[in-house]
Amino acid sequence: MTRVISVVSGKGGVGKTTMTSNLGVALAKQDEDVVIIDGNFSGANIAQHFGMGFQEVSLNDVMNGDAYITQALAKHPEGVSILPASILEFDADSENLKHALIDFLGDKDFVLIDAAAGVGEEVEAAVEASDEVLLVSKPELPALTNALGAKKLAEELEREVLGLVLNEVRGEKSEVRNEDIQDLVQEEIIGEVPDHKHVREAIALRNPVVSHKPKSRVSHAIHDVAHRVKGQEPPERGLSTKIRYKVEDIDLF
Repeated sequence: MTRVISVVSGKGGVGKTTMTSNLGVALAKQDEDVVIIDGNFSGANIAQHFGMGFQEVSLNDVMNGDAYITQALAKHPEGVSILPASILEFDADSENLKHALIDFLGDKDFVLIDAAAGVGEEVEAAVEASDEVLLVSKPELPALTNALGAKKLAEELEREVLGLVLNEVRGEKSEVRNEDIQDLVQEEIIGEVPDHKHVREAIALRNPVVSHKPKSRVSHAIHDVAHRVKGQEPPERGLSTKIRYKVEDIDLF
């Protein structure tokens, strides 16, 4: 049975699209069949994270009834299928997203929908089209407050919330403590992904960081999220890996 998960943040600038693209690749590397859908019509950029150029057929065409969903899919060398949207077209009816997926479900293990920022109509369409919701936030109060709004939307639409992923974690005293985050959001923190220059390098290279630096702390953190999304405990890592983490930490930014 296909699991359809919308990745939402409630606020832009927290690395939600980066998380979606890397989580998809991490799941694929764990032998899952994954499709990543760009559900952000006002800021479509999933394709950019994978170094894909302009696509002749996009999700907009599918939802407008001009193409089948299989025509819009692009297979990436990292093992995931990408369903890009077009930022140049704003007349697509985002409410048709769920209907566009119906005939497609069952062929894949996971469908990840990269939702737009905020809690507007585009986000509502992405959440409505999914069965589960994954929250992404920085450990900062404004981002967490907006994530709380995204959680409320998911609850109103009766979708299961898988948990909260903290992104761009720096370990600074100014960041909200985990216990306070859980008190505020009332969801389990299922991952903490550090802020590191490896992520920015990967974005510049248009290659997911889990492929760019597969043995890095960041990539391992994302793989851990993938395991938890699947209901599994992440693997234990040995002393040599922990030593490598320490070396990475010297050159974080």
